[in-house]
Amino acid sequence: MWRPGDGFLRLPPPPAEGFSEQDRLIQADVVIVGGGPGGSVAARELAQAGAKVVLLEEGPPESRFRPSQGHTMRHHMQEGGAMVAMGRRAFMPIAAGRGLGGGTLINSAIAWRAPDYILAKWAELLEDDGFGPEAMRPFYDEVWEYLGVCQPTDEVAGANNRLIVRGVRALGYEGGYLDRYTPTCVGCGICYFGCPSNGKSATFLNYLGEAAIAGARIIADTKITEIRVQDGRAIGVRGQQFHPDTRAPGGTVEVRADRVILSAGGIGTPRLLHHSGVADLLGPAVGAGLHVHPGNMVLGICREPIRLWQGATQGAWFHPPDLPGCLPHSYSAPPEVCLMVQGAMGQDVKRGLEEMERACGLVVMVSDKGEGRVGAFGDGRADISYAFDPEDLEKTKQGMYHAAKVLLAGGAEEIMAPVYGTGRHRDAESFRAAISARALPDFTLYAAHPMSTCRMGLDPQTSVLRPDGAAHRLDGLTIIDASVFPTALGVNPSITLFALATRLSRALARAG
Repeated sequence: MWRPGDGFLRLPPPPAEGFSEQDRLIQADVVIVGGGPGGSVAARELAQAGAKVVLLEEGPPESRFRPSQGHTMRHHMQEGGAMVAMGRRAFMPIAAGRGLGGGTLINSAIAWRAPDYILAKWAELLEDDGFGPEAMRPFYDEVWEYLGVCQPTDEVAGANNRLIVRGVRALGYEGGYLDRYTPTCVGCGICYFGCPSNGKSATFLNYLGEAAIAGARIIADTKITEIRVQDGRAIGVRGQQFHPDTRAPGGTVEVRADRVILSAGGIGTPRLLHHSGVADLLGPAVGAGLHVHPGNMVLGICREPIRLWQGATQGAWFHPPDLPGCLPHSYSAPPEVCLMVQGAMGQDVKRGLEEMERACGLVVMVSDKGEGRVGAFGDGRADISYAFDPEDLEKTKQGMYHAAKVLLAGGAEEIMAPVYGTGRHRDAESFRAAISARALPDFTLYAAHPMSTCRMGLDPQTSVLRPDGAAHRLDGLTIIDASVFPTALGVNPSITLFALATRLSRALARAG
């Protein structure tokens, strides 16, 4: 359990340059594209090692927190929150953060270490024991302390999480309150819109601040569109500044550097590589192998007020018995988002608003066997496709059944889900029968963990990077974000990304 003074660092937001109409040409040792977990860690490690670092971020230089879904999508989500993966039988929205802090600005700060069997698989695939559970443990421990990981108290957890924990204990399932990097959380429940109390360890309060103190230059409001290549080596990047409110174009920014690090995320990095034409140099694996941890939610209606949008966002979890790779955890969203997900219209909206105060919920996430691909349209937007695996859908259905059991055991009187034609149920077995008969297009799918699209590996035909994060086929290019994961993780990825970024960037700093 985190205690004051145990390592949580809170700094003032780092000084960052925003929109400018002036063209700029900057010389650096290292240029980093993206201010999320990967880029923030790399900026700190390399700047503290003495490198001249420039970090470029597409989002705004300051966190524009408002308790509004539309405002958050406009300022702190890639492509305005409108990215969608298209498949033959379904489509799936995919969320990814932007701004100084990246996904940590708007995530629920869940702290999961990668399962040992996943890290052992990585070590086997990469033929490097440095990725195994024993070798990675010190990096996890360091990040855990630095970010102040802790569990919510009953009071901060809120009624939704308390109900889930009651249900989990009543059924004897493995689970309880979640570890989260929210050491001074007050339970306001709006992590997705940005933490107004700075109780969450978003990277603009720690890693980026330390990077700036060590001399890193941070430039926001800049969309990188080109990776400069000369004589078979990446030598820099070039982009366009945009006003964060009006989207008016400003000056260009070009950074020439000895090392280019892409940290734009599982969607943003392959999108940039394709849009800039560099993917052709790197081989067929760029953008391939997309994993997203797809999910669906289950709602319960209780007799008493719950207000699932209050309390620790996603503060409880459980493991369904005999269902590996399925991880249900708290669902939290404001009433209007809950109704939108359910597709409520007309009288259903009126009824929904009346009972939403009494709703509780869980989201069921699976470690996907299905895979997708990320490319880029001509205007630079992400072109995302995804093929669902039938086993993933079956695992989702089973997880939803167990979620219904937990909610009912915790105090819900009625169960429903955003699955076409399933209705409402007062027992888990009738709910199970209803969803078991539905096909993939009937499910309202969602994902927020894009990964593995520029994975590390030994074969340039099936991977983009060597185990040190450097590109197989392009000198000077390194990637440090969730796109490098060799496989799906099975748990929320940010803690693993912090740990892996620490390992990769320190090795890079040592190598000079």
